Amino acid sequence: MRDLAAGRVTRRDMRREATKAAVLEAAEKVFLSQGYEGATIKAIADEAGVSPGTVLNAEPSKAALLMAILSNEVEMIAESVEQMEAALSGNLADRIVALLQIMLEGQSRNSELFAAAVGHSWMVADPTYQAAFDQMELAWRPVRRVIEAGIASGELRPDVDGEAMIAVLSDQFLGAMRASRRNEYEERPIVSLETRVRTVIEGMLAR
Repeated sequence: MRDLAAGRVTRRDMRREATKAAVLEAAEKVFLSQGYEGATIKAIADEAGVSPGTVLNAEPSKAALLMAILSNEVEMIAESVEQMEAALSGNLADRIVALLQIMLEGQSRNSELFAAAVGHSWMVADPTYQAAFDQMELAWRPVRRVIEAGIASGELRPDVDGEAMIAVLSDQFLGAMRASRRNEYEERPIVSLETRVRTVIEGMLAR
């Protein structure tokens, strides 16, 4: 076990972390090959070469496994969006589109898993799914700041509700994700998303 007094990581800790990493890697492979709905704890255990009990020691449920896999992805997306925020230029629409493009590209790398997390957070009353949905909000913080700055500078109308605007943009973003998975767009998803986002923002600009 971890030597708390000395602050050291023991061999047992390292073995536990190595096993957890192997389980998460196996879970991701199974989720992507069999689909999240079709994946089972037994299939994940077989892929990792461990018992089902060991899988559930790593994370307590299939949902928790999914969230653990996506956690690192969300952190990387949020970091990329934060970095982009610092380099933004152009008008408010240009800045928001640039941020959403980074988010869409990041989530598209694991669209199957993100779609499962988002879909279940809507349909299933499970705190694990909701926690994932809440974590995805990290990447929206720069978008919120751009909107707040737009209101403060007078670029947006003073009566604009920032939270309502975020909700509308989020709906457009999730729609682009969903449509891209169904191949509903003839052009790249970001092109359709940009058109819709600019339409939304155009109606909120100060005149």
